[in-house]
Amino acid sequence: MSLFRTLDRTTCSTVVSNIAPGPLLTFLCPVICSKRRPIHSARRVFRQSAVNLPPRSLSAASGHMDNLFIQALAKAASCKRHAKQISTLREVEPYSTTYHKPRRKSIVHNESREFKTKAFRSPFKKIKQLAKDELKALVDYYGIQLETGPDDSFVEDDGLQIWNVGDTHEPWPVHGEIHKTYIEKLEALLKNEESSHNEIYSLYKLLPSPGVVYLRTTTIRALLHHLSVVEKANEVSMQRFLSILDDMKTAHIHIIRSEWTSAIYFAGRFMGKISASEVESALYIWKEMEKRAGVNGSSITFNVLFDIAVKAGKFILAEMFLKEMEARKLKIHRHFRTSLLYYHGVRQNGNGVRKTYQDLVTAGDVVDTAVLNAVIAALFRAGEPAAAEHVFERMKKLHASKSHPLPPPGHWREARKLALKLTWDGQCLTKAEDTVDKQQLQDAAPIAPDTRTYGLLIRHHARTAGNIDRVSELFQEMQYNDIPVDGTVFIVILHGFNSFGGVRYSSWTRDRLERVWAGMLKSVESGDGKIYFSAMAVVSALKAFRKCTDAQRTLRAWEEVRKVWEPKTEELEVVMRVLRRLVPEGEFLKKTL
Repeated sequence: MSLFRTLDRTTCSTVVSNIAPGPLLTFLCPVICSKRRPIHSARRVFRQSAVNLPPRSLSAASGHMDNLFIQALAKAASCKRHAKQISTLREVEPYSTTYHKPRRKSIVHNESREFKTKAFRSPFKKIKQLAKDELKALVDYYGIQLETGPDDSFVEDDGLQIWNVGDTHEPWPVHGEIHKTYIEKLEALLKNEESSHNEIYSLYKLLPSPGVVYLRTTTIRALLHHLSVVEKANEVSMQRFLSILDDMKTAHIHIIRSEWTSAIYFAGRFMGKISASEVESALYIWKEMEKRAGVNGSSITFNVLFDIAVKAGKFILAEMFLKEMEARKLKIHRHFRTSLLYYHGVRQNGNGVRKTYQDLVTAGDVVDTAVLNAVIAALFRAGEPAAAEHVFERMKKLHASKSHPLPPPGHWREARKLALKLTWDGQCLTKAEDTVDKQQLQDAAPIAPDTRTYGLLIRHHARTAGNIDRVSELFQEMQYNDIPVDGTVFIVILHGFNSFGGVRYSSWTRDRLERVWAGMLKSVESGDGKIYFSAMAVVSALKAFRKCTDAQRTLRAWEEVRKVWEPKTEELEVVMRVLRRLVPEGEFLKKTL
């Protein structure tokens, strides 16, 4: 039996034996007890005589009890079995002037003593803490230490949302006939892939919020698919798509994997140049997809995440996505290997580019113009322009050797369909081990250089190498082969004049600039929509003219632009700010007045 239990029994017996019967009789019969000698209250009072009296000496019983208690503590401290080693003291209590402090008996018998790193700064805090301990000990009959879990506020809710369970959505009844007309018109527009996104979204917003509850499941899927197919993601397309996804969450409608992947793409690519903020937004949607909705990402999802990480310069994050794909045993498809080509290019790894291309061929994927364009761009970024030129020459030879190649796509929608067809048909034929049809598909794939191919080479020779002769040769070759000239081709050539022109004995002369400028104005005035003026194009032209000519010719170039270009207010401010810096103030005012 423990020492503290022995002391409890001794104390309890002493207290019980000293209880007087007076208060009990007074409670039972106050009339009888009133005639007796009055019993003094048990409350302690202080009298003046107590001050003059000497202090009362301790009784023998109490002295014996203190000696017993001190001896027991000494024996317990000297016991090696119960000794407790304390390595360090973080905070030592200062020296106290009181020699003896009253001991307080703890109600909880198994309470452990420990050193506190922070002392109570006021007696009220100490009293408050003691009151909490006493309240907790009210139900602690056996002295059991309960296990305490983490605070509820710190527990992360990783449970699945209700809108990811099943796909049993039934459309709500419409409020009126006008809303029914809106839905019918919306379904008719979705049947045409060329329908305007602005018209479709405006019609959808005419429905009461959330509008998805009034649509059938097939209509919702068609609506999201139509809005996800864009030539280039921007802020408007991102807001349209994500707002419909928010309506689906509000209405508890299931979101499928492809829709989550499109949301990640819009969140990461809507600004063009990817920063850390877009990466964070894409990762947040991916976490919501897998942790909250319970939808695991596919190889296409990881392809989008990998591409966003690489273009943002987050190479460690990109490698983590690759390791996660390996852990999940997801196969890499043709589009993913194209992203790997870009990854090795920006990492200046030419051998990695070549190995990735060899893996693409070994895996049985179809090689077309898009794949070879990725190889050329990666080799230029890796610092191997000669290897890129070699691939370009091989493309022209392979195209000449084909008998019946597919025509190159003329529109971005056609290019998208062709890329999907080559990717998935190639995978199916490889899995089926159909070598004959696979070879026919490879022979039919277009492999001729296109506008993108020539643009890559012209960009290198105009901005890096400064070879105007090679630029002119490539430009003439494009015209001879009826390859449409993109507006970016003119912009990079103008950048070349700004970088290498205006110097004695330079090949970037004023005459060549005038010929390039005349061809650009003619293409813009034709109105085909492929070449148009923008703030960046106009600024590049003004800088090129100021570098290779004088201030008056630069102002005349600006007048020629204003005849065929109606800029927005923001674009006009950008151009005028650059023009004031290029042209002296006197010449500018003289010409404008």
